[in-house]
Amino acid sequence: MSIHAFLFDFDGTILDTESQDFIVVSAMWHDHGVTLDLAEWRKGLGTVGGFDPYDALEIAINRPVDRIHWRPLNHTRYLEHCMTLSLRPGVVELLDYADAHHITLAVGSSGDRAWVTKWLTHHNLIHRFATVVTRDDVSQVKPSPEIFLLAAQNIAVAPAQCLVFEDSAHGATAAARAGMRCVAVPIPALLDAWMPPVTVRLRSLIEVTPAELLAEVRGQAPSAPHSM
Repeated sequence: MSIHAFLFDFDGTILDTESQDFIVVSAMWHDHGVTLDLAEWRKGLGTVGGFDPYDALEIAINRPVDRIHWRPLNHTRYLEHCMTLSLRPGVVELLDYADAHHITLAVGSSGDRAWVTKWLTHHNLIHRFATVVTRDDVSQVKPSPEIFLLAAQNIAVAPAQCLVFEDSAHGATAAARAGMRCVAVPIPALLDAWMPPVTVRLRSLIEVTPAELLAEVRGQAPSAPHSM
């Protein structure tokens, strides 16, 4: 079946804001004399409420964390890190390919709308997407399929004709539950992490050309939607 739409996750897929979060949170843990476990931090990627670094730190050190001090400090440091980022390699090439081949573009993110649109606007991408669906638009975030299904509905494209680009297991699971094919491109911190079965898994979007990627994807049937 042909692909009529590309649905992009945002954090980690278009812009690797997630690695910056790990850097900032790890520094806070280090200042408290403990090391943040990568596997624990990964639980929060692509969803909401999967991991709270302050709760986990308090358990690790067995005392309260001064959140009034650390939250604004970490937020400032995080924004400073994110401001230095470029788009993940291959993203612009995919957007250009989609435009040239009349493939509709959409964003489906578990982040909030203000955050996602801030960075899409900063990188002059907001106008390229026909719809942007965030956690503000749904009752359940990933791994629920609701975000991707609403994005498909907004652009009037059948789920089986959508191709999702994701970096996290929660996001790939959401794509499968929506009955969509999925290209997984994990961030460096997730390269060795578990991922549910996906249509294609890449280390980088520049491993193949968009045309080669589409040829591989078209040869595989979309996932059958399944319940939570």
